[in-house]
Amino acid sequence: MASLTWQEFLTQSRQFLRMSQHLNDKWELYEKVMPFSRDSKSYRQIYNLNMSLQNQEEPNIFLKFSQKVRSKEDLINVEYHIVYSVSYQVPMLYFQAHRSDGSLLDLEATWRLLMLEFQSRREELLQMLTQQEHPVLFRPFMALHPCRTAEVLDQFGQKSENLVLTFISLYGPHVQLQLSNGYGNSELLKL
Repeated sequence: MASLTWQEFLTQSRQFLRMSQHLNDKWELYEKVMPFSRDSKSYRQIYNLNMSLQNQEEPNIFLKFSQKVRSKEDLINVEYHIVYSVSYQVPMLYFQAHRSDGSLLDLEATWRLLMLEFQSRREELLQMLTQQEHPVLFRPFMALHPCRTAEVLDQFGQKSENLVLTFISLYGPHVQLQLSNGYGNSELLKL
């Protein structure tokens, strides 16, 4: 099965971020700050990809990307996070959608906005999309359930050189997250 250790996820996330920087994309890498307090800001952005993280033994980082999506009534800010799932040993996609006034879209509104292809297949959507606590930020986020991610990533015949990139390429479009075609350039994997 196409699963990742925490260290592989960390290495491939950094590689993905180097590719993003090369393409002038807006992905960012964040780390949980220790000691952790639920009352204070619990994470910081990592600018230097070569710097040592505070605790590399525990899944404490996430990739972040934000974009605007137009709805019928408003311009919605969607924030995507790629986080390591300890239980399934695969990347996992978390996201939140906020209206321009800062209010959070509820589950139904998020489905209507982002998951267009599943509108007629509600049961399938319910098996795929869930709301749960973000494992780094400890706040509720929408998430695509990771139960079949390893199986899906394994279906390509040859092993991916970067499972984080492959994961985002496959799962992102289901929630209106499109990667630039530049990520398909195999030379970028050497960065």
